[in-house]
Amino acid sequence: MDFVLLVAVLLPVAGAAVVMLASHGDAHAARRTALAATLATLAATVIVAVGFDATETASQMVTDWPWLGSAGIHFAIGLDGIALWLVVLTSLLSVTAVLVSWRAVEERPRAYYALLLLLETGMLGVFTALDIILFYVFFEFTLIPLFFLIGVWGGPDRRLAARKFFIYTLSGSVLTLLGLLYIVAAYHEQTAALGKPTLTFSIPELTANLHLSSAKQWWVFLALTAGFAIKVPLWPFHTWLPLAHVEAPTAGSVILAGVLLKIGTYGFLRFNLALLPAASHEFLAPIAVLAVIGIVYGALTALAQSDIKRLVAYSSVSHLGYCMLGLFALGSVDTATVGITGSLLQMVNHGLSTGALFALVGMLYERYHTREIRSLGGLARKMPVLAFFFVVFTLSSIGLPGLNGFVGEFLVLLAMFEVRKAYSIIGAVGIILGAFYMLWLVQRMLFGPLKEPHDGDDAVRDLDGREIAALAPIAAVCLWIGLCPNIFLSRMEPAVRQVAERLEPAATRVAIAHDSH
Repeated sequence: MDFVLLVAVLLPVAGAAVVMLASHGDAHAARRTALAATLATLAATVIVAVGFDATETASQMVTDWPWLGSAGIHFAIGLDGIALWLVVLTSLLSVTAVLVSWRAVEERPRAYYALLLLLETGMLGVFTALDIILFYVFFEFTLIPLFFLIGVWGGPDRRLAARKFFIYTLSGSVLTLLGLLYIVAAYHEQTAALGKPTLTFSIPELTANLHLSSAKQWWVFLALTAGFAIKVPLWPFHTWLPLAHVEAPTAGSVILAGVLLKIGTYGFLRFNLALLPAASHEFLAPIAVLAVIGIVYGALTALAQSDIKRLVAYSSVSHLGYCMLGLFALGSVDTATVGITGSLLQMVNHGLSTGALFALVGMLYERYHTREIRSLGGLARKMPVLAFFFVVFTLSSIGLPGLNGFVGEFLVLLAMFEVRKAYSIIGAVGIILGAFYMLWLVQRMLFGPLKEPHDGDDAVRDLDGREIAALAPIAAVCLWIGLCPNIFLSRMEPAVRQVAERLEPAATRVAIAHDSH
């Protein structure tokens, strides 16, 4: 079973190589090869999920090869409950990304699909890496395919969007690299003081054994946050996101919203919380304040949008605020476990619902060549299947009980209510605002008198089989999580609880320090 995870990570790279070997100009061969590669990767990750031991806290299905042996750097990948569903989410949305590009991309299709597949490997590598340097290589590598996807196949302002996205994320991640390298150096110094100097880049070993003073944790926390907060994006580091979404091709928006933003929240959980517990408690209030500001700001800004894609982009700023709020609901072990588990589930939920909404916006744009809300109305009577999926994913996004969004938001707000009641109440207000702007969008776009742009005509048809195939699995998973959340939560909880138990002694030390002052 161990090799299946390795196969899942490397399959998209192999698919990209085959795509580039296709005959020049043969778009259909490139599409079919990309679809086959993403479907095979999805099948491999499903096998991994089925074979995953829900009771185990350590990484499973580990592959560990010396990479730069003299430096102690390894190509080491594995999977625990924290990364499991993010890996499955990545492979599922990659299939959707290929399907929504089927007719939309005619220019340089081989390069386009090869970049999509390379991006998939980069994302899978981030979530499965067990070596700090390997994590950082994958973390930075994801910038390159998306930069070209936006810059070459994006909208009118694609070059500005691509540059802004690249510069923002790269500048923050340089500080993140310094923080990660300091962690390695600090562990070497710690082991040298015990007479056994050890240079290791192993994330599990560092997580289990590293002990930093509160003052050192504080500075490392800031360095890591510089890169991860931009990637989330946490308010006020969000300004690159709406432009990137609006200008990106549909598949780029699906992947960016569905997976790439989760790399930031995953980084906070894997490194800030797990390695820097005392600093995480010290920064609880500042991060929570930024999260609730992002929740409300994103919702209010979404209300003011006239472009559907920009509205959904600002909704991501709001929804990622809940993920950050759950990560920093750091009370007792039980409370922290509930909050972090809710945050992890909400990462998956947001990826499903918002990724699907971006796919639907792209399908509408293919038909009408506009995203202006005022140009559309009454579409449910002409395209009932599209309207059905749009309503389903809207209800998922606003957290309707019975669908996936409710479970994650409920757990996040429940945990934060135990820690800081005011933040939880403001977060609940954000849910109300989210329901308002999303349902208002549905009302204006789908119901009332039929209204189409000037170039809309009787040739515009409802979703075809390919488009339904891109959306139906996501809708099924949204319903599955909403009705049977424990199937997903039970596989996360052991690894999350291990992080929460590491955080509890730090909470006691921080409380004592505050009392002494």
